[in-house]
Amino acid sequence: MSTKNVLTIGILAHVDAGKTSLTECLLHAAGATAQAGSVDKGSAITDALALEKSRGISIKASSINFNWKDTQFQLVDTPGHIDFAAEVDRSLSVLDAVILVVSAKEGVQAHTLNLWESLKERNLPVIIFFNKIDRDGVYPEQVFSDFQKELQAPLFALNSPNITEGQYSLTAFEKSVNLAEKPILNQSIENLAEHDEEFLEQYLEENLDDPKDILKQAIPHLKKGNLYPALFGSAKLGIGIEALLKNMELLIPSDQKYYSTPSAKVFKVELHDKMGRLAYIKSYGSTLKTKDSILSQQLEQDIKINQIYKAETTGFSQVNELHTGEIGLITTSEIIQSGDILGNQELDDEFTKISNAVLAVEVKAVEDKNYQKLGEALEILNMEDPILDFKWFKEEKEFHIKILGPIQTEVLKDSLEQRWDIEAEFLPPKVVYKETPSKSAEGYVRYWMPKPCWAIMTFKIEPGPSGSGTQFTNHVRTSDISQKYINEVKRAIPWTLKQGIHGYEVTDIQITLIKGEEHSVHSNPGDFLLATPMGIMRGLENAGTDLLEPMYAFEIKAHQELLGAVSSDLSQMQAQLESPFFDEEYFILKGRVPLAEAMNYPIKFNATTSGKGRLKFKLDGYEKTALTEDKVRAYRGVSPLDESQWILHMRGAFKADERMMT
Repeated sequence: MSTKNVLTIGILAHVDAGKTSLTECLLHAAGATAQAGSVDKGSAITDALALEKSRGISIKASSINFNWKDTQFQLVDTPGHIDFAAEVDRSLSVLDAVILVVSAKEGVQAHTLNLWESLKERNLPVIIFFNKIDRDGVYPEQVFSDFQKELQAPLFALNSPNITEGQYSLTAFEKSVNLAEKPILNQSIENLAEHDEEFLEQYLEENLDDPKDILKQAIPHLKKGNLYPALFGSAKLGIGIEALLKNMELLIPSDQKYYSTPSAKVFKVELHDKMGRLAYIKSYGSTLKTKDSILSQQLEQDIKINQIYKAETTGFSQVNELHTGEIGLITTSEIIQSGDILGNQELDDEFTKISNAVLAVEVKAVEDKNYQKLGEALEILNMEDPILDFKWFKEEKEFHIKILGPIQTEVLKDSLEQRWDIEAEFLPPKVVYKETPSKSAEGYVRYWMPKPCWAIMTFKIEPGPSGSGTQFTNHVRTSDISQKYINEVKRAIPWTLKQGIHGYEVTDIQITLIKGEEHSVHSNPGDFLLATPMGIMRGLENAGTDLLEPMYAFEIKAHQELLGAVSSDLSQMQAQLESPFFDEEYFILKGRVPLAEAMNYPIKFNATTSGKGRLKFKLDGYEKTALTEDKVRAYRGVSPLDESQWILHMRGAFKADERMMT
């Protein structure tokens, strides 16, 4: 049984802030590695993929264990590029705390804002590490002040940087002198005074001679999250790393919520060359052992744990058991997926996601001989990253996936070539719209031939409030349709709505079963499962559907002289603009814009601002848009509106795979 305190810490940041370099420094400072790995040299332990080494960026989240004093740390290094935000979402679900890395040169960037919103929603403890103090043009006081102002986050600096003509050093708060003369430390003291009435009296009386006493009074507020601890340093030069280690152990609460029975969350799945399918899990319950059986909530059956591994700096090491709070990798004969919950506890992650895939691309093999091989490779990539939502339309010989952005497409293309020797072509991305009923209508279905079968139903289809999703109500008496058949109707609704009249998922819809009947002899559950899509789709056809387009909420910060050019660009994109806010020589502009208009704007924005502006996009619901021919998609597979073909298909004549597409 492990006697150490176990903490899972995520390293998060905007791309190129130095996350992976910091991870390597922490491993080295803790004695876990002989020397710190280098991102530039391709020797970083947590960037193990060939693609990560060649591109110099993190693509997959990686977990590594090390010990420091009385704590076992499980570091999760996450990608910084927004195109790989799904990896961040999956990692956030198992973290106990976060080190948010901010470049002291660039300060708060677009993805920093996305990350901060998620951290606040989850109420995770955060330590801010202002990295790269060795860069030219760094103004620590400015980045410290900007962070507080832009994120509304009161900071308490645990050290302060000393920068003079290429010389860099740090002074710990408790060893500082003349605190009032150092803006960063003085602001930290003011923040403490706002949260501690007892200290406020000392502050007003200017009784601040002992920095150790001030720090002692600050620590409870840092642990509670009233103030956010901040440290300066340089991962490149190894400055500030030991101070970070010390404060990770001191400030991060160890009273995590665990259970007395076996329980775990699957947060990542990957295919290993030698060990096969590996599921990364975090244990939230009692000890898990090799050969144990545990319930998979997704599969609704028990699975057997064949092997358990831990990720160490030297590679994967096989162990016999996994203790409470620990992260491990398991193999099992069953096909478990990311997001699965093992055991009987409720561990669902209901928080807002950073990643929302609203772009669809078709993937083609350049050489026809690789068609089957490409399909199999994409199935593996989809297993590793479910946000791809891979669909294989075998009748049309087409592969479709969803993506977050163009960098993800480039990486997928490289991955197919390096891992499977497949040259693939990715067609231009298309926006994934949604549909909603235009008006109220009814859909009638009578499925009673060829016998034995009997399912007669009338559905009322109505538009639902924006953002309401799917609502189903049953008004039919159990004497007309038994509850076991109503259950089949409910089961059929989600996949029925995967494609509407115009080829997109249907949402914001109210479905009411208003009439129906079963037959005492001929009816069976499969009849209602088969008939429900026919009735609902007929109702949608009668009601008609409007297209809903995804909208981005944007926030832009740039120099005032660029306001005219940026506003003109946004107006041409049919953006809804709020009044700009001015902050010294900068403006901040917020609003909403259709994703279809804005998907390529980041490239133009970077050119307009010479890379010095900040543009943050966030999916912000859907709005009705004009229905034009170029937006309509053909129905994939057999449509329930083609009732005779649908019945044959569902009764097994076609023996085809499900071809529903979102």
